[in-house]
Amino acid sequence: MRGKRIGVLGVAVAVALALLASGPVALADEAPTGDNQGQPTASDREQIELALAQGDFKAADRHGLMISLYQGKWFMPKREKVRRCIVKRESGANYRAVSAGGRYRGAYQMNRRLAVGASWMMQGEVRKELGAEAVKIVKALRNKPTQQWNRYWQDRAFWTIWRGGKGKSHWRGGAHGCLQRR
Repeated sequence: MRGKRIGVLGVAVAVALALLASGPVALADEAPTGDNQGQPTASDREQIELALAQGDFKAADRHGLMISLYQGKWFMPKREKVRRCIVKRESGANYRAVSAGGRYRGAYQMNRRLAVGASWMMQGEVRKELGAEAVKIVKALRNKPTQQWNRYWQDRAFWTIWRGGKGKSHWRGGAHGCLQRR
């Protein structure tokens, strides 16, 4: 079993490094039409997402600003600048941040109810996309303070709550000036 994980992770590492070097957002926005040369397949992306969900690669880095590690169903490349602005305003791009009173946590400064609610919202999609192993991780998130979630899960929670803009009101205060960005 251990050897299989290394093999899968080896492929995932190569694809992830290619994605992180060129930037997944750039691939989504600037992908040439026609052939798929150089683009990760859906299967590659699933392997990368599973590795990120497990805390591998850049997911363990919880400080600084970079492209959203979650790039699934709810990810909106054209709103990535807004997300980055919110992360800077809310936490200074610190995924370990805790507000002065301890009520708001993580890069997106979510309160406990919002974070746990996001984990419930993510669970069904995670089951379909990544399988039972990742569902165990989602369930475990409910027992962890948000600032201890890795970067991937915090990004995924943000986009799941954001839901195409329907959940943007959760960041109305911290997003002051961010929502006009494109």
